[in-house]
Amino acid sequence: MGNTSTENVIYDRPDSFGWVSILVHWVTTIVIITLWFIGRSITEQDSLEAIDARRSLHVTIALSAWLALLFRIVWRLRQGHPRATGQTMFIHRVARTVHYVMLVVIAAMMTSGPAVAFVDNQVISGFALKIHATSASILFALVLIHLGGTLKHIIFHEDDTIVRIFWPKKK
Repeated sequence: MGNTSTENVIYDRPDSFGWVSILVHWVTTIVIITLWFIGRSITEQDSLEAIDARRSLHVTIALSAWLALLFRIVWRLRQGHPRATGQTMFIHRVARTVHYVMLVVIAAMMTSGPAVAFVDNQVISGFALKIHATSASILFALVLIHLGGTLKHIIFHEDDTIVRIFWPKKK
């Protein structure tokens, strides 16, 4: 069977994200935002029971999403980073670097989070918690930079950069 227009947009191309990347981007975005809010609220609870309940919810969601997050990292590293139409090489490199650093920080959180939850050594668990909390702060800053880039394209450019994370470009 020959390539149909649907088959052409499953995978990334040099100038466009495919459906796999788009779906994985939005699923992991929702998961990470949810985990961030739950994680930030853990220490704001009034009782140890509420802290434990909130921490358990955070750990449960994180472990449930662990493979999806790992897939997101591996997928992006294998697919590369499509270049937006009309984007200078310098801006492309900056955007790509921010995206890849986000993936590194997510990987650090995926490693340190289980260490916090399951390692029965206070020194290692405490160190992992510092890595996890610092990574969350770095990720937050990188997301703000990412959103700034998004706003830059919405306000100052007339290109398809925003559309391509919602819908793949047809060949």
